[in-house]
Amino acid sequence: MQPDRIAYALLFTLAFIWGSSFLLIVLSLQGFEPVTVVWGRISLAAIALTVGLLATGGKLPSGRREWLWCAFLGFIGLAVPFNLIAWSLQTVPSGVVAVLIAAIPLFTLALTRIIFGDHITPARWAGFGIGLAGLALLSGPDAIAQIGANAQAAGQIACLLASLSFAVSAITVRAMPKIPPLSAVTGMHICAAVMTLPVGLTHLPEVTPGLTPVIALCFLGVVQTGFAQFLRFTVIRRAGIVFASTVGYMIPVWAGILGVILLDEPVTLSAIGSYVLIVCGLVLARPPRTEPVRPR
Repeated sequence: MQPDRIAYALLFTLAFIWGSSFLLIVLSLQGFEPVTVVWGRISLAAIALTVGLLATGGKLPSGRREWLWCAFLGFIGLAVPFNLIAWSLQTVPSGVVAVLIAAIPLFTLALTRIIFGDHITPARWAGFGIGLAGLALLSGPDAIAQIGANAQAAGQIACLLASLSFAVSAITVRAMPKIPPLSAVTGMHICAAVMTLPVGLTHLPEVTPGLTPVIALCFLGVVQTGFAQFLRFTVIRRAGIVFASTVGYMIPVWAGILGVILLDEPVTLSAIGSYVLIVCGLVLARPPRTEPVRPR
């Protein structure tokens, strides 16, 4: 299906929001344990989404079938990958995590081919490969050199499993019944919050956290989780799962731009080259114009 201007606008917004997620996770971990951060961000997102849903006159999923789909989506798209990423960031540098998480588009391509039988052109495979190479260049030789390091093996495997989990969740969005986006996203967060509740409550901090990790966790829950997942769900429904997965390559570009504007970071030739590779990869990975629109 061919993305329209709204789909591109939503994708850029999603990349901008998720560009600061890793920083907020690190700040949150200064006052909370990884499992508490996961439960906290999901629960805050569930509360905010429920308020938004009811305020706009929407309804929660109805019937056992819809809730089972939301429960699976909450498990595979929230509870599992969020725990894996939060845990891995304790031992794996964020630059390495970014490279491994960028495997999401490749997993998504493979799964759409295997499960739905979608035709993936060589240009799209090449585009995603070039984008991944650009992200690797942006992360720098130090990050690349640490991939496969024995001390980080478990954490890096966790990152790859998180990438696979995110890809499966995108496949699930395409396969599940036609539930209104806000209702489905709210339902999946409620289910995931219930799933992570026992572990979250048993790992509450013994000392009152500082203001910084509390604020970081609130933003992480309401904006980077709840609102962002709603945008992601909408993009998948509007333009397809492969198109939505390209957000993984756009995040470091936004992060680099923000670093130059807000933190006065230098612009290096290596960074410029990586941005060019990423953009070229995204252009090649665009859906062909002849790709039929699938009925919803």
